[in-house]
Amino acid sequence: MSNSGLTKNWQELTDKGTTAVREIVLDMARSLFNGFLHDVHDRLIDYSQKPSEDQKSFEFLHARSRISAKHNEISRIFLKELSHYFDRFAAQDLSSPEDIEGDTDGGLALLDHDVLEENIALAAIRKRAETDYLESLWALGQRMSLLYGGKTIPENQLPLAPGRFCSAIKRALAVADISLPAKLVICKLFDRQLVSQLGVVYGKANNILTEMGVLPNLNYQVEKSKSADSARFTGAAPRKSQGVQYDGIPMPTTPVVDQPLSLPPQDLPPQEYQHQLVNSIQFLHQRLLAKAPSNEVAKPGQPLQYAGHQLVEAAVQLQQLDQVMAAEILSAAQEIKPLDIAKARHRLVSQLKEITDSKEAPPLSGDDTRAIDLVGMLFEYVLNDEHLPDCVKALLSYLHTPFLKLAFSEADFFRQQGHPSRLLLNALADAGARWVGSDGSSQFDMLEQIRQTVRTVLDEDEVDAKIFAGLLMTFNSVVQKIELRVQLLEKRAMEKARGEDKLCEAKQRVNREIHQRIAEKDIPSAILLFLLQPWSDYLSFILLRHGDKSDAWTHALALVDDMLWGLELSGSEEEWSRWRQHYPWMESVIQQGFDTIGYETGKALKLKRSIDHIYQLREKNLKPETASKEIRSKLVHMAEMKAGEKVDLSRMSEKEQAIIEKLRLMEFGAWFEHRDGKREKVAWFNPSTLHFLFVDQSGKRSGMQTGEELAQAMVAGEVRMISGSTKPLVERTMDSIFSELNEQVQAQPQGERHAQ
Repeated sequence: MSNSGLTKNWQELTDKGTTAVREIVLDMARSLFNGFLHDVHDRLIDYSQKPSEDQKSFEFLHARSRISAKHNEISRIFLKELSHYFDRFAAQDLSSPEDIEGDTDGGLALLDHDVLEENIALAAIRKRAETDYLESLWALGQRMSLLYGGKTIPENQLPLAPGRFCSAIKRALAVADISLPAKLVICKLFDRQLVSQLGVVYGKANNILTEMGVLPNLNYQVEKSKSADSARFTGAAPRKSQGVQYDGIPMPTTPVVDQPLSLPPQDLPPQEYQHQLVNSIQFLHQRLLAKAPSNEVAKPGQPLQYAGHQLVEAAVQLQQLDQVMAAEILSAAQEIKPLDIAKARHRLVSQLKEITDSKEAPPLSGDDTRAIDLVGMLFEYVLNDEHLPDCVKALLSYLHTPFLKLAFSEADFFRQQGHPSRLLLNALADAGARWVGSDGSSQFDMLEQIRQTVRTVLDEDEVDAKIFAGLLMTFNSVVQKIELRVQLLEKRAMEKARGEDKLCEAKQRVNREIHQRIAEKDIPSAILLFLLQPWSDYLSFILLRHGDKSDAWTHALALVDDMLWGLELSGSEEEWSRWRQHYPWMESVIQQGFDTIGYETGKALKLKRSIDHIYQLREKNLKPETASKEIRSKLVHMAEMKAGEKVDLSRMSEKEQAIIEKLRLMEFGAWFEHRDGKREKVAWFNPSTLHFLFVDQSGKRSGMQTGEELAQAMVAGEVRMISGSTKPLVERTMDSIFSELNEQVQAQPQGERHAQ
C-alpha cells in the first residue's frame, strides 16, 4: 500500500476513534446532567430549610431559582464545553486552559476569595478523580496519544480528563450568578453524581479504542527496580552470600575499614539505595559494638535474661511516662520543650530492671542495641536539623518512643522506606518547615495540626503501622488542601511578577535606545522631557505588544531620530522644505502615542506647544535654549529609576559578587530566613535582571528584591538561605547517621580496627 493510502487509513481511524470517544462522553453527560440539575434543585431546597442564618437560607433559595431559570442554558454550556475540548483535540490544539487554576481573563489581579474557594473545591475533585482513575487515564493517554499522531499527551490534557469536566461545570454555573455556599453544595453533588461515573466512561472509551485496534495489548505496569531480592521473583538462582552475619543479619564483607565507606551510588532506585545504606550502617554499628562491655551488649552465644516481649513492654511503660510528661509540655499555652533523647535510653534501662526484677539491666542483643541507637540518633539529628523551626523539632522529638516500639516489633523497620511512620514523620517535618516560623508563628494553624498528630500517637497504647497510616492519610488530606490554596496564590504572584519584570526589561531596552541617540547632544528641555517620559512609555508599550521586529516599533524609534534631525538642520531651503512636509506626519504619530498611553490632555497640549515653538525657532535659524545640566541629570535619573536598576557588579564587594553568582544558579523554591525568624520562599526570579519574587509561608506575595539588595542583606547577616539536602527528613538523617558511624569507626586506633 502506498504512503498516501496508509496516511488516509490512519486519518480515518483517528477520526473514527475520536468521534467514538466523543459520543461516549457526550451521551453520558446528556443522560446524567439533567438529572443532576433536578437533584441540585431539590437539595438546595433542603439546605434552605436547615436552621441557619436567614441570609444563607435566602442565598440557597435564590440559587435554586437561578438554576431553574437557567436550566437549559447551563446544560447547553456544559455540553458545549465538553465538545469544545474534543474539537481542540481533533485540531491538535491542547492549549485550552482549565480555569479552575485561576481566572484566565483576570489579567494580573489576584483572585478574590469566592473564586479562590471555588477553584480549590474543584481542584480537589479533579485531583481525587485523577488518583482514582489513574490506570484508566494512563491507558487512555497512551491510546489517544497514538490518535494524536504519536505525540505524548499528559493525562490531565485529555479532552475527557477530570479537570475538563470541572472546568465545564464552572463555566456553566457562571451564567447562574449564584453565591459561593450554593456553588460548593453543587460541586459536592457534581462529584458524587457525575465525577464518580467517569470510571465507567473511561472503561467504555478504552474498550472501543481496543476494538478498533488501538494498542489492544496495552497493560498498565509500574516499573520495578532490580533490587537485591528480585531473583526470587524471576525464577533466577538465588545470589550467593556476599557477606558475614551478625545476629542473623547479613553484613557487607569488609574485614578492615582502613578507608571510610562510601555512600551507595545516588543513581540507585530509592528502595535499593536504602537497602544498601542500612547494610552499611549495620556493619559500621557492629564494629563499634564489638568494644562494648558484655554487661551492656550480649556477645554471640551469650544467654539473654529477658524475653523479647519484655523489651516492648518496657517501651510501652516508657511511652506512658512520656504521656504524663507531655500532657503539660504539649499544651498550646506552654513553650514546647524537646524530649531528652539520652535520658529516654536511661529510662528504658530502668524499666527493663523493673520488668526483669533484677538489680542489673540485662544485656541487650546486637539487634536491640542497634534499634535503640539508631532511633536515638534519628531523633537527635531531627533536633539538630536546620531546616526545621525549634518548636517543630521539639514536637517531633516526642515520637521517639513510639518509633522505638516499632523498631523492636518490626525487624526490617529501617529498611522500609515506605513505612507509614517514616512517611508521617517526613510529612510533619516538611509541613513544619514550610508553614511554621522560627518564632513559633504558623500559617494555616499548622503548628497545632502537628501538635494534635503527635498527641494522638502518644495517646495510642498499641502503636503499629495501621495507626500511622490513618494519621498519615488525615494529615496529608489537610496538607493537600493547603497546597492547592498556596499553589494558586503563588501562581498568581508569579504571573504578576513576570509581567512586572517583562515591563521592567522593556523599559530598560527603551532607555538604552533613547540614551544612545541623545548621548553628547544638547537638547531642549521640552524635547528631552518628551523622549524620556511619555514617548518612552509609548515605546515600552509597543515593544511589549508588538515586539522589536514590528513596523510600529520601527516607526516609533524613527520619530525619535526625526525629532533629533530637526534640531540639527542646516539653513538650506531644501532641507527645511522636506522637514515641513514631514512634520505633519510626526504630529499625527505623537498624538497617536499620547492617545495610546492615555497621557493627560492638558500636559500633552502644553508639551506639543513647547515642541512646536522649538522647531519654529529652528526654522528662523535660531537656536532654542537647551536643558541645563541639572535638569538633564534629573530627567535621566527619573527614567533610570522608573526602568529599575540592573545589578552593577563593579560597585559590589567580592563577597556580594560571590553571592550573586550563587543566586544565579539557585532553583525556584529556595527558602530564606530573616534574623527575626520570618521565612520567605523565592517563588520566581529572572537570572538576567536578578529580580527576585518572595512569597510568605501562605503563598502570598511578600515583595520583590534586586540581587544587589539580597546579596547585601546576606552579607550583613540580616537574611540567610536555608540550604541542604532536598531529601525527606528521615532519608537525609539516615545519610547523616551513616557518616557519623563512619567517622567513629575511623577514629578507633588502627590496631583495634584490624583486631575486629
